Amino acid sequence: MGTGDVGTGGRATGDRVTVPPPGEEATRTARAAGLGMYLRGFRAHHREGERRRGVPPAALLLLVVAALGLPVLATRLVGAWAGVPLLVLPFGALGRLVWAYGRLPNASLRPDEYVYLYERGLLFPGRDGGARAVAWEGVTAMHQDVTRTYVHGGYAGTRYAYRLSTGGRRAVTVDGFVNEETVPKPSDSQIRELAQIVLDETVRRALPRAVTALEKGGSVAFGEVALDGLGITLPSGRSAWERVRRCELRGDGLLVVRTSGGGRWARESKEIPDFPVFWALVKELAPAAREHRR
Repeated sequence: MGTGDVGTGGRATGDRVTVPPPGEEATRTARAAGLGMYLRGFRAHHREGERRRGVPPAALLLLVVAALGLPVLATRLVGAWAGVPLLVLPFGALGRLVWAYGRLPNASLRPDEYVYLYERGLLFPGRDGGARAVAWEGVTAMHQDVTRTYVHGGYAGTRYAYRLSTGGRRAVTVDGFVNEETVPKPSDSQIRELAQIVLDETVRRALPRAVTALEKGGSVAFGEVALDGLGITLPSGRSAWERVRRCELRGDGLLVVRTSGGGRWARESKEIPDFPVFWALVKELAPAAREHRR
């Protein structure tokens, strides 16, 4: 499965970052979930749900305006002796924040910055000392989002994000940002290595089931689109493969399906569950399937 330093307990070798081994409570969680043998740790961020939780930009701007406007107002109404202390407070808080983050060495990781790999799933440590176990067989859908970033026309890095749904609205997202054109440093995210394992496990789990369903004459659904041996069903209706004039995966991740008669359906690949499985089937079933890389 290409797990690298199996048996090293996640300790750094060469350019690898030392990831602390699973704690006692995390080990109990993995054992109770039946994840099997511990293989290694990865430096990769994880969070519950699909989106990163944080302060909305509008709220942050309001806080900044309030922090700077209150001292000015106090100075005008009362005097400098009242405004200056109020001005010190926001800058003092900012300095405290910078100091707190600046004193942490590069090798220090919070629990939400690493992931444990086991032979039958992943373990996500929490800040409270506990952990959440996700078995491969318990993943109901995987959504991938790979975005290349350019600044002033030059490549700056790639963000990898993989959301693993485990039924209902429960999901865990692992992500990271790496510059693929530079030599990896010990402090860099190891999301690419972990992403490859997630992709391999997704294909290994879902592709045989999909192929079996198609061979039996059934269809396989991927969100709002479904495939079968004779055609593709889109929100606008069903089209036989012979009527599919183009099925194109663009370099920016946009999937475009054009059918005879001017029909067109487009979705970003990150919106299609288990997209590697979907695209593997389309390339086998649709003669017009093309992929453009950038």
